[in-house]
Amino acid sequence: LREKIESGEWNPGARLPTENELCEMCQISKTTVRQALSALAIEGFLVRKQGRGTFVAEPRIEQGPVELTSFSEEMQRRGLCPASKIMELKEIPATPKIAEELELNKGELVFMIKRLRLADDEPMGIQTAYLPAALLPGLLDEELSGSLYQVLEEKYSIIPASATEVHYAVLLDKHKAELLGMPSRDSVGLLVERRASSQDEHPIEFVSSIMRGDRYQVSIHLVRRSFNNVAAMR
Repeated sequence: LREKIESGEWNPGARLPTENELCEMCQISKTTVRQALSALAIEGFLVRKQGRGTFVAEPRIEQGPVELTSFSEEMQRRGLCPASKIMELKEIPATPKIAEELELNKGELVFMIKRLRLADDEPMGIQTAYLPAALLPGLLDEELSGSLYQVLEEKYSIIPASATEVHYAVLLDKHKAELLGMPSRDSVGLLVERRASSQDEHPIEFVSSIMRGDRYQVSIHLVRRSFNNVAAMR
């Protein structure tokens, strides 16, 4: 089944044959078919929709961590049209965690910007950003359905220069799964926490994003340090 997907014989969005048809096609038991479908769904190859059947998943969007880009920039680079639906905009006192991430005093005011991020009109993630209110007066009055980094650069002359990210696998609750267009049960998301800093290394944004686990992945290039040391001595 994986070969049919990877070869393009079954295109993204295509509905798979029924379990009975797969049993006949592969000459295996229904139990084995169900195990295979579950495994491929966990790996992100398939999407199971209750009452509708099993479908080939859309290709995952891969993010490489070497270059700092906004969601909008990353989608445009991949030929997709980014968009946002504003879910919540408000000014709030910084919680201890937000204050620590942004190097603020506890209770200092921050702007919270919560958006549903889309690519080609398909939900990709729920993103909640926190920014120092004192640093960015009037930010919530700006057009925030596009690239936040573009607003920071053009309106405030602040350029996000570096960032640190932490990634977690999370089980989505029913509400988040529905917002992302995923099955309401047993759907896995990728929680990404990013702290971005300006050119003077001062934190300017802390953002928590819950991305679709079936459409998003991170690619990391690793180099063995001892290999570099040996190569340098030659």
